[in-house]
This record gives sequence, C-alpha cells and structure tokens, in this order.
Amino acid sequence: MEKQVTQAVKSSVNAYLMARAYAETMREKVDEVYKETLDIFPLYTDLERRGGDKTQRIYNPGRMYLSKDDETCKDVYADVNFQLRKKGIKPDSMPDGHCPALTAEHIVVKTKHLLIDSMAEMLGEDDDFQHKLLCAGLDKYQEFIDLAVRLVVNMPGFKNPLTKEEI
Repeated sequence: MEKQVTQAVKSSVNAYLMARAYAETMREKVDEVYKETLDIFPLYTDLERRGGDKTQRIYNPGRMYLSKDDETCKDVYADVNFQLRKKGIKPDSMPDGHCPALTAEHIVVKTKHLLIDSMAEMLGEDDDFQHKLLCAGLDKYQEFIDLAVRLVVNMPGFKNPLTKEEI
C-alpha cells in the first residue's frame, strides 16, 4: 500500500496536521483572553434559557449564548478584540468581527476537504465521495480522516511536519 499512497495524500495529511496544531494553539490563546475579559465584565446566564431557578456567572466563552445581556456581550467582544490585537494574536488586517481561533478552525475544515479529495482520487472514487462520506455520518467522516492520517504517519520515512529539522 505504501507505494500506492500519492504525494497529494501525503501533502494533504501534512497540511491537515499543521492546520490542526495551529488551530488548537490559537483556540487556547483566544479562550485565555476571553476568560480574562469575562473576569472583568461579569456576564450571567438567563433563567429562561437555563430552565433553572438561579442565574450563574459565565466564565466559559462557549457559554456566552446563555445570556441575553447584549450590552455586556458587546463590551466583552470589544475588549477581547482589543486585547487580541494588543497581544499580537489577531492581525490588524483581520476585521473586528472575525475570531482568529474560528478562522484557524475553518482552515482545518478546508484541509479535511483537501485530504478527503486527495484520498478519493487515490482510491479512484468519483467526485461525489466527500458527499457520500458526509451522508454516512460525521463519525464515519472523521474516522476516514483519522485512517488516512494514520496511513501516512505510519509509513516508513514519514517526517512530522510539526518538528523542526536541524540544518
């Protein structure tokens, strides 16, 4: 099977691994800024959204949707935008409404598509392969990606794109 693995598959696996590592580190940096900001701007859940009997303070940026406090949310987003730029996490060229972590995670999605397309070509599948794979369910979709990655990284001579080579 090793000789049948195309350079396109190897390259797309490398691209996927690099994109995933970048997205994970970017998510950690952005979430840290959100947590710092949510310490400064108290945001609380709304009773009707929680179905509970008391509000709770929101410290996790992924739970901000549980609040209807639009003014505080605007303050949080504005401060996070400012802090991300100040810390060099968000480039000046990126619009205010864009998140560097979400942008990086979108690159991961694009590299998944590239990987599946290159695997489909190698396997002689039709152009509809990605659609068929999605129809099989997200678990099967991710399982296919994981299998493709394992195929390449377990090949003799594989060089991890995330390690620095000494010159």
